[in-house]
This record gives sequence, structure tokens and C-alpha cells, in this order.
Amino acid sequence: MKRSHVTLTAAAAAVIAAAGLALASGGPPPVPPADPAVDTVVSTGSAQARVRAPAERSNASIEHAVRAARARAVPGAVAAARAEAAALAAATGLRTGTIVGIRRDSPPLGYWDQEAGRFGAGIWCGRVYGGRRLVRRPDGTTKRVTRYHHGCPVPKRVSIRVTLTFAARPA
Repeated sequence: MKRSHVTLTAAAAAVIAAAGLALASGGPPPVPPADPAVDTVVSTGSAQARVRAPAERSNASIEHAVRAARARAVPGAVAAARAEAAALAAATGLRTGTIVGIRRDSPPLGYWDQEAGRFGAGIWCGRVYGGRRLVRRPDGTTKRVTRYHHGCPVPKRVSIRVTLTFAARPA
């Protein structure tokens, strides 16, 4: 094998290794969304819904109840965003048209969101800590004792936030 072939092979291997390392580390950072077009109005709306506690509490049943509550909250969030967009457009001499984009706002990847699961994403059951108390031992000393039990607490309410982009035209 010639020396130039060895050098090209080593260079190709280095490029492939660098690409593999970049992909293994998660790839390039996320690109922020582009600014909306000039003829649009962007508004945000939020709403809450009550979670109906299931009779049998498990990760799956609580997740199902939370998803159902989020689905009930979506129309309220869209209505709030629509009202805000109409007010913004009216203040600037525009009228809103059709919805050209919708996005459900959620925390960035890696940030904990309690509404996604109390003990982690989709995990609603786990160790629930009670209060601490002091226990007197037979020798007269005291020891701090923490009580806990396994539980599946159901959130009372969930909220949802959406961002809508409307087409705009002169009034």
C-alpha cells in the first residue's frame, strides 16, 4: 500500500470518527424557531382543566386521566389565544385571518415538568414522604425519623399553553 493511501485512509477514519462523536453527543444544538412572517399575528393562550382521579391508581390510569384533562383544556387555550390575537390585531389596525401555525408550549428538553409526572416523565407512583418527628430512645437520646409510604398522588389540575400564528390583513 502506498503512503498516500494510508494518509487518505487515516484522514477518512478521523472524519468518520468526528461525525460519530457529534451524533453520539446529541448532534448540533436545536435551531430556534424563525421569526414569523410580516403579515402574521402571534399570540399565546393558556387554560386549566381539573383531573378526574381514577378509581384504581396506577401510572397508566393517572397518565390517562391527565391526558384527558389536557385534551379538555386545549379549546380554552385556543380561545384565549384567539382573543388575544384579535385584540393585538385591532390595536394595530389589522384583522386576523386563518390560523397558519400552532404550537403547544412545553419546557425545554431536560427540564423537569411536574405536570408530566410527579416522579419523572409518565411516572406518577413512588415514595411519598410524610413528616419528620423525633423519637425518644430507651437510653434517653432522640432520633429524627422520617416516615414515607408508596403512593400515587393525582394532580388536582393541569394547565396547557399554546402559541397560535394567524394570518393578518388590513382592517
